[in-house]
Amino acid sequence: MQLTRSRKMKKLLILLITVVFGFAAFSQTTPTEVTPDAYLTDASYTYVWGTTADTLTNADTLNFVYRMKGYESPDLTIKLYSDFVSGTAGGTLTVYSSIDGVNYAAVDTITVSALTEDGMDTEVISITDYMYPYLKFEYLQTGTAVTIPRAYLYAKFN
Repeated sequence: MQLTRSRKMKKLLILLITVVFGFAAFSQTTPTEVTPDAYLTDASYTYVWGTTADTLTNADTLNFVYRMKGYESPDLTIKLYSDFVSGTAGGTLTVYSSIDGVNYAAVDTITVSALTEDGMDTEVISITDYMYPYLKFEYLQTGTAVTIPRAYLYAKFN
């Protein structure tokens, strides 16, 4: 009699443990995807910004977020072109990475100073095997000027 009761208790205990773990597993929520400005899925050569809608005046800021999709990690090369309109400008292009699209960490920067004409900056940001789902560009302009920045992105998937 004692042995049968022990087996029943053991089965009940296993059932309770299974139910508890089942509830814990199903209570996990999947994170929602942050809406990016564009997706990057294949090798591409593209640019960010560059239209008159992206014109910066004095101290101004532009942001752009890519969402990486696919199974391969890309090698990225980033350059900054500045379309000069008037005044004297400077600025900083900062590239950020993020795993969740909310919290970003700076990867590298390109700094431009005393800009008085159109030009491609000589600095390059090179990233090998980019492993994050989000890539953010932020251009912060300084000075008293009007410019239209354009960040070129070359992505080669491995």
